[in-house]
Amino acid sequence: MDGVFWDGDVGFVVDQQRLPSSFADGISIPTFSLDQLLIDCGRLPLLGPAPVASWLLARLMQLTTEGLGFGAYEKVYNDGGGYSINFVAFSRDMQPLAFFNVLGSSSSCRCWGQASSPFPPEILIQTFIHALTSDVTDLMECKVTCFDTDPPNLPKRRIGKPHVFGWDGSRFLGFQTKPE
Repeated sequence: MDGVFWDGDVGFVVDQQRLPSSFADGISIPTFSLDQLLIDCGRLPLLGPAPVASWLLARLMQLTTEGLGFGAYEKVYNDGGGYSINFVAFSRDMQPLAFFNVLGSSSSCRCWGQASSPFPPEILIQTFIHALTSDVTDLMECKVTCFDTDPPNLPKRRIGKPHVFGWDGSRFLGFQTKPE
C-alpha cells in the first residue's frame, strides 16, 4: 500500500479523503502537544528559528512518499495558516486501531483522535513518536506555504501573512511564533 509507514506491527496511512471515522466503543485521545513530545524525546535535529512543524512536515513527506494529500511545494489556504493531516493507524491484519489528526502550525503541533478499545491511546502515541523519530534525518525536501484566510465565512475574507513549513535540503523553513 502506497504511503504507509510502520513501527513494529502498527501501520500509519494518511486518510486523504478526510472521512469522518470513529469506533462505537472507542477511547478518546484528548488533544496533546505533539511538538513537545518530539522535543522531549531529545532526537530532533537543530531547527534554528523554524517551528517543529517544519521538521514534522519534511519527515511525514518522506515517510508517506509525499502522500499527505497536498504536494511538497503546495500553497494551502485555510483558517489558521497551518496544515492538517488525518491518519489511520492499523494492524498487520488491516484492522483499524485509531483515527487521529495532526495539526502543524508556526506555534505548535497538536494531535487528537480516537483509538479502538483494545488499543490504548498511550501505545498509539508512543508508537507514532517512535515511527517519526526512528531516523530524524531521513527527510524530503519540501516547502508548503499556508495562508491564513481568517474565518472563511467573513463577508470579505482577509488573507494574512503566509506561514512556510518544510526543509530545503540544508535548513528548516519558517519561523516559530508564540503559542496561541
